[in-house]
Amino acid sequence: MTPQRRTAGLVALTVAATCVATSALAQDGAAPTTPQWPTTAWPVSSPETQGMSSEDLADALEFAKANDVNVHSITVVRNGFVVLDAYFYPFVPNTRHDIASATKSVVSILVGLATAQGFLRAPEQTLLSALPPRDGKGASEGAANITLGDLLSMRSGFDCGFRRGEPELTAMRDTSDWVAHTLHLPMIAEPGARFGYCSPNFHLLSAAISASTGVSALELARRSLFEPLGITDFYWPADAHGITRGWGDLQLRPHDMAKLGLLMLRDGLWEGRQILSKVWIDRSVRAHFPANDDNDYGLAWWMPHAIPGLFEAVGRGGQRISVLPDKDVVVVMTGGGFEPGDIGRYLTRSIRSNAALPADPANQARLASLLRQISAAPSSRAAAAAPPKAKLASGRVYELGTSVPGVRSFAVDFVDRDTSVLRLRLADGGELVQPLGMDGRYLLTSVDGGALSAGRAEWSDSGHLRIELNRLSLINRFKIDVEFQDRGVRLVIEEPTELGTVTALGVARQ
Repeated sequence: MTPQRRTAGLVALTVAATCVATSALAQDGAAPTTPQWPTTAWPVSSPETQGMSSEDLADALEFAKANDVNVHSITVVRNGFVVLDAYFYPFVPNTRHDIASATKSVVSILVGLATAQGFLRAPEQTLLSALPPRDGKGASEGAANITLGDLLSMRSGFDCGFRRGEPELTAMRDTSDWVAHTLHLPMIAEPGARFGYCSPNFHLLSAAISASTGVSALELARRSLFEPLGITDFYWPADAHGITRGWGDLQLRPHDMAKLGLLMLRDGLWEGRQILSKVWIDRSVRAHFPANDDNDYGLAWWMPHAIPGLFEAVGRGGQRISVLPDKDVVVVMTGGGFEPGDIGRYLTRSIRSNAALPADPANQARLASLLRQISAAPSSRAAAAAPPKAKLASGRVYELGTSVPGVRSFAVDFVDRDTSVLRLRLADGGELVQPLGMDGRYLLTSVDGGALSAGRAEWSDSGHLRIELNRLSLINRFKIDVEFQDRGVRLVIEEPTELGTVTALGVARQ
């Protein structure tokens, strides 16, 4: 789920800085110093009022457009004010987004809360003392010495996290009992001795939260974290035994992700109430072990070497909650697969001063114009006429076997010239149904009770159907080249964050 090498996310998070530059606060030039807590709504300010440059941010936005950076949203907070906020078509405001492995940083917060409430004794407590007996099955030899801190710092000692693609996570998800499976992973090192990015560690932490508190990690988050911060729209699935997925899949709105960053920035304080212990925060963002040449790792927080003091929650595909305390900055990014460091220089340059800058109406207007452009749907165009083969292929189900991970069959219904519908039967027995705009615009649909998915397609001059399945809230963007044949179909599928490029042949169901 998470790459082994990463560049500093904060310096990249400026790509799409926002349109609040046109707010009334942009006109007075005085830097507000007493923002309200954003429990119900974020206070806003212009970049210049908070010492940031609209010109640099507009330059960053131009770069993102020119290079088709697959970013969905950017929220930048300085001095407690949202100064930059952007949404790239077809992603829209107030929509949840999968934060992927940034979920692990939320689990770290929850372990800190459970410790403060007396349910756990992290980080020193051993894992097995926090779990109920596993029906006499025990655990791998050596697992008795693993502490909660070892799990949080990715130093469990399990033979896990040392191979590309996280095969241990895939293997865990293929079993009926994820906790039991993980406890029986072979040990490769003494606990605390070696860093290995092992997502199953965090499912064990979620299990420890459940066993100690009597409620799921999701319920603890709702009561003790989300509710005090005013976070009301969230989704976090569980395994077959009701254990919340500690390694990923939490969905939050970008502005609510920023609330978590602000909580960390403010040493756990929220509206005069100490939500999270400052001691826990300090411990969490202290480098516990070098993760790679570019980053240290704390208790589920990354510390890039390039920017001293910066700490980040990081997820696959470009998800970020980045906190830079000495600049009083929180930046949130969501996306569908890109390298944030490619545009990092713009945000670094945009932080000009700790005091207000002179008003810059021209560049504020330029920035506002660019932000309108990136959020707007393209003009519709006349859909190309479908080739004769489309009539024969419409609604036909093509069996794919196991050639496409997670998918078993493929079908497209050609409803009319402007609309088609993609239907995929999934390996887990579910079905994905995505409307496709044929006029250059996405058609949107809601999944998982509020997450957003989009799709569009067009016929090429060669008679191939080009589909873009943009899962948006669920990160992945699939580009599918479809060649319909007499009784079969040939698919070439590209997806940058997990799949790579896959070629598959499908056979029409008899």
